[in-house]
Amino acid sequence: MIIRSTVYHRIPYRIPYRYVRLYSSSSSNPFPINDNNKRGKSNNNNNNNNKLSNWQKFINYTQSSKFEDKTMPKLYLSAIILALVPFYFYMRDRYYEDKQLKIMYKKKEENASSLTEYEYLALKSFNKNDKLKPLELKKYKLYQLMRKEFRRQNLFNSDAMFNPSPKDLDDWYSKQARKSSAPEKPSQLSLENDIKYLENEHNPKIQKSEDTTNFYDLKAKEYDDAVKWEERGIFMGSKRKWLMSHAKGDVLEISCGTGRNIPYFYPQQVKSITFIDSARNMVQICKDKFENSYPNFKKVAYAVGKGEDLTKLSSSNMKYDTIIEAFGLCCHKNPVQVLKNMSQLLKPGGRIVLLEHGRSNWEFINNHLDFRSEKRMAKWKCRWNLDIGELIDEAGLDIVKEKRAHLSTTWMMILKKPGDPINSDEKPFLDKLFGRDVNR
Repeated sequence: MIIRSTVYHRIPYRIPYRYVRLYSSSSSNPFPINDNNKRGKSNNNNNNNNKLSNWQKFINYTQSSKFEDKTMPKLYLSAIILALVPFYFYMRDRYYEDKQLKIMYKKKEENASSLTEYEYLALKSFNKNDKLKPLELKKYKLYQLMRKEFRRQNLFNSDAMFNPSPKDLDDWYSKQARKSSAPEKPSQLSLENDIKYLENEHNPKIQKSEDTTNFYDLKAKEYDDAVKWEERGIFMGSKRKWLMSHAKGDVLEISCGTGRNIPYFYPQQVKSITFIDSARNMVQICKDKFENSYPNFKKVAYAVGKGEDLTKLSSSNMKYDTIIEAFGLCCHKNPVQVLKNMSQLLKPGGRIVLLEHGRSNWEFINNHLDFRSEKRMAKWKCRWNLDIGELIDEAGLDIVKEKRAHLSTTWMMILKKPGDPINSDEKPFLDKLFGRDVNR
């Protein structure tokens, strides 16, 4: 019997390394990760994402690579396109405005009298030597507002030229929403129907003027203590110093009050000074202050009278180099007449220097002034929301210098009579530098 022995040969088989998982021999549990736990963690992450607010989700998205690579370039491109659209229409508007200006200049050279009111104001606004007067500037701004509306209506009509007549402006202005107006008065100004645009005439929040003589006579003794902290809080002393620095030669101060400008007086540049106020008690306090501060200054006079009666109070041959007033126009019964009287008392080349409070360039400030106007009038007999520029324009005076302070509610102005030349020290810096003649 033959026994056959079977020999089994092992066939070598190589298992790919990627299918082999190695475990540490020291670990008692070769499968430490429980699938159920893993699934639970994933669910927890989803729950946490769901708990995030939309804003937090957006923040996470903006920090992702998808946002940086795909969304951000689209946003940049869209922003550039959106910016180019209004830029195109703006530049197109400037192009046709320049084109119209060339036509205006040519029209002026041929026949200046043929210019319309808008063309006259537009050309004057570009003339550095002949500035727009306050009322002209106000009317030109209305034309500019009308022009914006015209451009919106003719957005795709590039050939349309804006050149309205005063009647067109009146019709447009009558359709605008604004404060209720008082009954119209006859026009007293050079431009047609300008009375319609006067803030002082048609703002119902501007209180009616009245004679304040008795009020300030009674208020004289306590006046300085009542206003000093208000003035210190807004550094009004520096503005009073500016006012008195321009007082030169023979000086007249109208509405001198209790002499609050005396601490800033420059005796070396003043030949004589006259103080006048309608309140007798105010003048007496002013006199005591000046004599105590400058006992050696002899050429000083004091008078009691109203600004409206200046020409009657002053002798016919008495003229002044400088007439100053601080916060007085708001208290006069007829401030325009006071300014006209100042003009008549000026020497040739003389100046009127004003420090006043009035309407601001900011509408929200004007709203506050209007809101408080009644209480201000009751407390101080002061109409602090007057448009000082309108008063100057109605009086027929020219503005040499104008500065604003305290959100443009404090007006600091130097005025002259029409026809008087500009002094060399009053020229703008560039005109001084290049020797330009501003009196042409």
